[in-house]
Amino acid sequence: MGVQHFGHGEGIRDWARRIQDIMDEMRNRSFCDYRATGAWLPSVNIYETRQSYHVCVELAGLEPESVTVECPDSRHVCISGQRCRPRGPWQETPFSVELMEIDEGPFQRLIDFSEPIEVQAVEVWYDNGYLWITLQKSEAR
Repeated sequence: MGVQHFGHGEGIRDWARRIQDIMDEMRNRSFCDYRATGAWLPSVNIYETRQSYHVCVELAGLEPESVTVECPDSRHVCISGQRCRPRGPWQETPFSVELMEIDEGPFQRLIDFSEPIEVQAVEVWYDNGYLWITLQKSEAR
């Protein structure tokens, strides 16, 4: 029996062909559903004045009706909802994913405030991809 060297002979050529076949097959597949499930956290900015907190939540690409804003108590606000996967008209043809960074699916963000807020005086509006929430600070601090 002769000396076998790694990387030489029929065995390695067979492996190389099999790997190339697998790679070719992978390039022709769509992997749109590979992401982990579970709620994602939208980015938030919080501003404070003497009388109130102003919360800005980045929520591009969703319908305002799909968002819920609740104050479970006087120190928290919870923002939750669902964002659908963005779809282009070209997606009716086969395609592959090169990069996928936009979060989709259910989201939830619970914010804790250092001072109590008035849970009955919450103002919410959606503008240009941002959800804005104004929370008045409680008089009984």
